[in-house]
Amino acid sequence: MFLEDVLPKMSKLYLGRIVDSFLKDVHMESEEEMRTVILKNIDEFQNKERVKKTLNFNDEIRDVLLLNEMILMSLMEKEGYLLSESDLYKEIEDMQELILKQSADNDYINRFISKESKRIYSAVLDEAWKKDESLNEHEVNILNVLRNELDLTKREHYLLESRIGRFPKKGNKLHTNKEISRSLINLQSRGLILRYRDDTAYYVIPKDIARILRYEMGGELRNEVYETLLYDLNMQQLRKVLSGLDINTSGTKEKVVARIIEHNILPSTALKIFSSKELSEILRNLEGVKISGIKKEKVQNIIDYYEMLSTLTSSDSTDERARLYDFFEELAARDYKTLRVNKLIEKDISVDNYFEEATRYIFEKKFGLSLMPMEGTRHADGKIQFDQQEVVLWDNKSTEKPYTFPENHFKQFLRYIRSEKMRVSLFLIIVDDYTKEAVAQAQKLKAFSEEDTDVAIIKAVDLVYVAEQWEKYSDQKNPLFNLQVFNMTGELTRSILLSRMEWAFKGL
Repeated sequence: MFLEDVLPKMSKLYLGRIVDSFLKDVHMESEEEMRTVILKNIDEFQNKERVKKTLNFNDEIRDVLLLNEMILMSLMEKEGYLLSESDLYKEIEDMQELILKQSADNDYINRFISKESKRIYSAVLDEAWKKDESLNEHEVNILNVLRNELDLTKREHYLLESRIGRFPKKGNKLHTNKEISRSLINLQSRGLILRYRDDTAYYVIPKDIARILRYEMGGELRNEVYETLLYDLNMQQLRKVLSGLDINTSGTKEKVVARIIEHNILPSTALKIFSSKELSEILRNLEGVKISGIKKEKVQNIIDYYEMLSTLTSSDSTDERARLYDFFEELAARDYKTLRVNKLIEKDISVDNYFEEATRYIFEKKFGLSLMPMEGTRHADGKIQFDQQEVVLWDNKSTEKPYTFPENHFKQFLRYIRSEKMRVSLFLIIVDDYTKEAVAQAQKLKAFSEEDTDVAIIKAVDLVYVAEQWEKYSDQKNPLFNLQVFNMTGELTRSILLSRMEWAFKGL
């Protein structure tokens, strides 16, 4: 769910917490006013640097830090990054109880944590906790560095912490619902999760920032993706996972896979059972994945591969281009790894053509517009009628880094505009991301067009957003897409697009 989908279902209290993550000491009376302010600041909400900054919990008290991480990890492992309030509370309780149970099992600990790593880390951990009833930010940072050096996961940190009576709390006491509620408020005030009501109360990581959170926190696989990984392993490998944990290995492949998931064996835990050589054999069966590296890197490479997997089912079975549309952002960013994993491309040179095809699909199928033919080979990537005397041109520029709008593109686009027989009302440039210099170039191109042509730059993710959401803004039974949504010069940010859609589809 996008932020905009959730806002209508949020009450004043919870809207206020999201507002506070953007603007401090601003008083607003109505819910609608709050929703308006949030939407106007939506570009800041989905800003990667903001999200990364608010994910730093080291300045919080220890219980809030720990619960913040556990809440986000719980949501990230669910389809749609969504859990009902009651399920989320239970998820946290179950996670803590499982860690306590595993920490008390010496065989389990010794199987996954080396004797030397356990000795060193436990000694430092015990010393850090001796001085008082909490860990300060400096101590947390030192433990994080040591954990990485010893190749220990955050979960293994919790396991060792519980063995000295400090997880989840002193004396291995579980966190109360009141304490979990405090962390939920903290995460809302940071603009990382939303709370809303439907038939019951729900918490969700909005789609606008979900990918950033998963990348920054290095979450484990969602269950449906984890199942794909497990089914790709052979029976001998699956039984080795279970036998390594002293769990029954009998039954069909379906039963063995189900047993691994039922016992909450994390993907990283399952894969660490295999030797470095065995992990290399698994990697050899995964297209385009690095095979070399230390054992920890191999485990992460396997997890990364499956996290990039998408469903093979297209969002539109009536048009083969829909599969390209489903990976529109990856095509714009030249994310070769994801595109190869999902069998979108065999050769890198296909990316440009597929990006263009996916864009044509958007204008034809999502916006319901007819494309105009173009003569020759030296022309823009697409053309549509704006009105009886004018047209709109667009061009796709896929780049691995933010688009800079170089001079050769400036000359190329200027030639496209001037060679059109009809006036070009708008020239739209579709990219993954762009620099401030690119925006300045767009304004310069408008001036040089000699036809007062508007030149706009839009991110692929925002074009997809408009494609999926525009009909909701219309008050018509059979709405028609209005190209005025894009008809301006400069950057078409999410907030600007929202504002333009609010008036563009009324009374058409």
